[in-house]
Amino acid sequence: MKKVGSNDISPGEFTFLLIGSMIGVGILSLPNDLVVVAKQDAWISAFIGAVYPLYMVIIASILCKIHPKKNILVLSKICFGKFIGNILNIIFLLYFVLFTTSIAFQVSLIKWTLIVSFLSLQKILIVILALAAYTATKGLKILARVNQLMFILTILLSIILCAALFQGNYLNIFPILGSGVLNIVKASQYSAFAFGGIEIIFLIYPFITDKTKVMKASIKGVLITAIIYAWITFITIYYVGIDIIPKMLWSVNMVAKTVRIPTISNFKFVFVVIWALIICKTIANNYFATAFILKDFFKKTEIKKIVYIIYPLIFYLSLKYSNLSTATSFLNFITPKYVLFNVAYVTIITLIIYVKKGQLK
Repeated sequence: MKKVGSNDISPGEFTFLLIGSMIGVGILSLPNDLVVVAKQDAWISAFIGAVYPLYMVIIASILCKIHPKKNILVLSKICFGKFIGNILNIIFLLYFVLFTTSIAFQVSLIKWTLIVSFLSLQKILIVILALAAYTATKGLKILARVNQLMFILTILLSIILCAALFQGNYLNIFPILGSGVLNIVKASQYSAFAFGGIEIIFLIYPFITDKTKVMKASIKGVLITAIIYAWITFITIYYVGIDIIPKMLWSVNMVAKTVRIPTISNFKFVFVVIWALIICKTIANNYFATAFILKDFFKKTEIKKIVYIIYPLIFYLSLKYSNLSTATSFLNFITPKYVLFNVAYVTIITLIIYVKKGQLK
């Protein structure tokens, strides 16, 4: 019997890892980006954005079927040679570094602004990254269980927001499809970026115990995430309205004020605290992915040591965003380009692997 700390994960744990990797800090402001284009139909755009992760799932399933024990890092070197393959792997690595640092900064900023303003942003960031690093050292199995726990909290908060149905205005979501199909599709590209993190699938599918369920487990994770995104966007529009949403930093947080619990005087505060905790697991997932890829370059070094060695660098890079405006501008610039790279990267590898099936080892 293998230790709990091993990297082997069940299909269910695989699903939770994918959900946890996709649902990040962007969920709190997702409606802001979508209503500008899709207006009251932004919730539809939020769901359509799932096309991107579904494509990545299909690609990963093909690779897993042909090479079930080899991740994208190995396949990249098989297809392009060690030199070019490693260069492409480094670019892929920087994607997870980008996610780790940007999410860590934004979560720290949310906590600093709304929860513990008496502490400096640097001190909050130190704690958040320390927790993420510690979790990452425990291996994929433990990480999956943390994601499972955070998923339960995510569902709980999503259900609690139903309270807004009694205080919102149904006119805020009408007319349905009134913004136009073209605008709905156009806005979906922004929601597609919110599914960033699905790329971790190419690193972890070799660890799933039942390879025949990779496709099923992955699609389940994507659809659950899409439903959560659509619901959060819908209820925010229903309660806040499309005119006010763009004027707020974290519009979803506004919906929490509708919840009234007798023993809790300010549920909005509790809501932010729990969401910040949930998002921390996304940082841990991306931190693990970063260390995992580096492990491929430094095979003789334990992944636990790599996690701690890169901590100062991750902390330094997280502080370089300086403020929310800078972080948002940079991410809006770099994310679309990285999505295109990721799609091209995995697609070309898959085509080469498929065409030369049996010839590459």
